Amino acid sequence: MISLREPPDDLRGFPSSLVPGRLLRVCRSGRATWWFSSDGSGRFDLVPPAGTCYLATDAYAAVREASRLGPVTPAWAGARELRRIAPPDAGARLAATTRRGAGRFGVTTELATLLPHDLPRRWAAAFRSHGFAGIRHELRHDPRARPSGVALFGAAGAPAWDDGERQRLTTAMVVECGVQILPPPRVAAVTIVD
Repeated sequence: MISLREPPDDLRGFPSSLVPGRLLRVCRSGRATWWFSSDGSGRFDLVPPAGTCYLATDAYAAVREASRLGPVTPAWAGARELRRIAPPDAGARLAATTRRGAGRFGVTTELATLLPHDLPRRWAAAFRSHGFAGIRHELRHDPRARPSGVALFGAAGAPAWDDGERQRLTTAMVVECGVQILPPPRVAAVTIVD
């Protein structure tokens, strides 16, 4: 049974926090850091023409979310970078979903774990319609039970913003975050079911 309810019509008084001054994201090398998803694949995707950019507050959270806990191949790690960026608006107000007061509005930790994402997307739309620039939330793959996720709202697609500081992702960094790295299976070891 799901304990997370539909967002209420009135979110006045919902707890808020400012966007952290430094954000991180794991991206494929050669791709832009900023991407606002609106295809419905993300937990808090908004309906086009709006979108949501998914970021983390530290490298541990960024790697675990990007890898979805793997296992991943060495090629996966080698094709990615860890990006450190400043938020586009340092004064952006986020819905603080891990604060005690969020519970008065019906928020539970299922907001960060529930599959499929339909109900969390409705919460995202409600937060945006109440003037929030995004959501500060727990991450599904981060066991530390802290608000290490930041979902920023904006126009769908890739804005021409600074890509920030780039650091090549290494297999050591991935393993340090608790994600297993395995070589791809040999063809002889794979059974193809038609």
